[in-house]
Amino acid sequence: MLFNPLALLSILGLVFSAVGLASSYRLERLGARTTGRGTAGVGIALGVIGVALFLWLII
Repeated sequence: MLFNPLALLSILGLVFSAVGLASSYRLERLGARTTGRGTAGVGIALGVIGVALFLWLII
């Protein structure tokens, strides 16, 4: 069985960053000054890089 905890963390990072990005749009509509959109975007980018590296190491 192939199990890599770093890949699991990358996938979870993608999911939680997507949720954060969706919440940032809601916060912007409510007039919040800080929304966290930049942090969510970086989380998505790092999650994609982590999953890509994991898939590259498998193949």
